[in-house]
Amino acid sequence: MLSKQVTKIVQNLEKKKFREKYNLFKIEGTKLVGELLQSHLKIRYIIAFSQWIKSNGPHLSDISILEASPQEMHAISNFQSLPEVIALAEIPVYHYSQEKVSTTLALALNGIQDPGNLGTILRVADWFGIRHILCDRDCANVYNPKCIQASMGAIFRVHPYYLELSQAIQKLKSYDYPIFGTFLDGENIYTTTLSTRGLIIMGNEGKGISPELVPLTNIRLTIPGFATTEKATESLNVGVATGIILSEFKRRIY
Repeated sequence: MLSKQVTKIVQNLEKKKFREKYNLFKIEGTKLVGELLQSHLKIRYIIAFSQWIKSNGPHLSDISILEASPQEMHAISNFQSLPEVIALAEIPVYHYSQEKVSTTLALALNGIQDPGNLGTILRVADWFGIRHILCDRDCANVYNPKCIQASMGAIFRVHPYYLELSQAIQKLKSYDYPIFGTFLDGENIYTTTLSTRGLIIMGNEGKGISPELVPLTNIRLTIPGFATTEKATESLNVGVATGIILSEFKRRIY
């Protein structure tokens, strides 16, 4: 049986201020919790149905496991179909190193507001081997439950950093580090010279890259449209655009 205290903590984790207060975030579902168990993150609690505990509990002796009834799980889950298991993990601390980032291909996220879009970007980044994600203070929180679900486990492998993006970019440029910006009127990504290292800035869903970051970009990129009708889509979802851009960067390596 879940205590009222634990139930309240889990419910409060929907809000950023409580995630910061408890230094915890919530992971739902068998698949994501399975990936969490294979990660380096520290797990504070696992809340599960009795059958899940019987199957997995003996292998998790160092984790506090709490059994829940369907009614109790309903009170703490965001799923329409109740998950077998929910985990509460400690928010990891990643120490930003401009020296380390400057040797890699990395992403900078400028004001990405939708947690689902953010989670998709993390998932795409993980697929293409991107480990460093620089986020400005206006970005959605990566430990938002919607972002966690959309990331499909990528949140356990990529390293997000929340920082003053303009300052970080200025310092990275001192390492002769290319700064790529994504614009509607940029150069065709398929014909532009790319590199194996550099920072790719993805802008806000509606406004694009903020004015203070525009002068910091060395190369302006765009994904050209190929539709032949006048009523074609005007722009791409930022998660989709990130996937296309990273695919082209990685394709050039081979």
